[in-house]
Amino acid sequence: MMGKFGGILLILIGLMWCCNTRKTVVELNLIGSSGIKPEILVNGSERPVDVNESGYAKLVMGDKENGYALLKYGKDRIPLFIEKDKSLVIYVYGDQARGNTRFEGNGAPKNIYLSSLESKNKSFDYELDGMEFLQQLKEQVEEQMYYLDTMEFDEEFKEMERHRIKFSAYTALENYPLYHAWSTGNKDYQLDTTFLATLKTFIKEDEKLLVLKEYQEGMASLVSVISSSRLKEYDAYKQVIAQFEYVIHNLSNSTLVEFLIDHYAYNYLLGAGADEHMDEILKTYDRYVKDARMRQRFYDGYERCMKIVAGQPASNFVFTDVAGQAFRLEDFRGKFLFINVWATWGVPCRSENIYWEKLEKEFEEENIVFVAVACDNDRAIWEKRVRENPKGEVQLYMGSDRSFMDFYMIRGIPRFILISPDGRIINSDMPRPSNPETAKILRSYLKDKN
Repeated sequence: MMGKFGGILLILIGLMWCCNTRKTVVELNLIGSSGIKPEILVNGSERPVDVNESGYAKLVMGDKENGYALLKYGKDRIPLFIEKDKSLVIYVYGDQARGNTRFEGNGAPKNIYLSSLESKNKSFDYELDGMEFLQQLKEQVEEQMYYLDTMEFDEEFKEMERHRIKFSAYTALENYPLYHAWSTGNKDYQLDTTFLATLKTFIKEDEKLLVLKEYQEGMASLVSVISSSRLKEYDAYKQVIAQFEYVIHNLSNSTLVEFLIDHYAYNYLLGAGADEHMDEILKTYDRYVKDARMRQRFYDGYERCMKIVAGQPASNFVFTDVAGQAFRLEDFRGKFLFINVWATWGVPCRSENIYWEKLEKEFEEENIVFVAVACDNDRAIWEKRVRENPKGEVQLYMGSDRSFMDFYMIRGIPRFILISPDGRIINSDMPRPSNPETAKILRSYLKDKN
């Protein structure tokens, strides 16, 4: 009798052991990688992935490390879905993950679906009138919804996907007014009341959806378009104030209000820096944002911005020219230093370089050095372009070290920086050379030193 019950007890213990030891596992295999370090972003936290010499890594995920995630691999961002108690094996071929990623394991199906959805064409015709543009978005959403419904996924995932698909489309709305004006040549274009009224119906206050990056970005885009629609010209401070006011007076969910206030304030900080308006922005920020993680990120950014305001010491650097000779900040001591951070592949960079060269010629007899610093990944491509198009200014290559860009919080290029003869920052985000004010600013500083 005891033997029978003993056997049953062993079976029960075995079942309990199996249940308690089920784990959510993500394996990563990098095939042919040149050393790119991947990261997985899940639930707002970045988790570094330490691959071995063979390009393999195994991660046992924590209880809360599941759901929608993102694989960061170089410049690529690959959407993931990590299912609790399931295994996911990811293969990445080469240095570009987009289009070169394969999934295996019992957690693969939803990731294969997300990858296939990501590869679908998402181009928009910005010449369309407002309501026609919204119809275009609607048709794209419906097409993706139909594709989703062909999948045999659980209803909970499908419901969340429906929201993700919709708000992903809404992110295109923030670009619409400007892109429509550019593409049609109508510089005075204004959104009509019907268009704006329709956008207001898209707003959905649901803090549970904040786990979705697409919901975060989609809501931010919707509110930004609606709140900024009556600004006659772009002004970063007026825009962020309009965004604040709309959120505070029209939204009731405190968690969503907190997220949006943090989002707009942080974006303003990264764009305008710690300028003369920051005290007013901080008053609103401190009143509505209490989350410790948000505040930590914002004030870390604020401290970094304070390091690149006028008068602060410029960041030292060691960059090389085509001959391999190293240049440092100290090498330019005693002269004004105008830095152009660019890349050979950047269309705006190449456009601004035309005006940059004109400025360099205009000031060639002055106490100022024009230094172009390329941030290309491939040095050979940069060298080829420099040799084919020799210029008067100093041409340097940044290499793989991005500490210079991190110091100046460079998120987009081209970026222009003016340094004083004593190695201090005059302006860490100068107007572009195509702006007539740039030459006037340079002339004013050179005049003061003469």
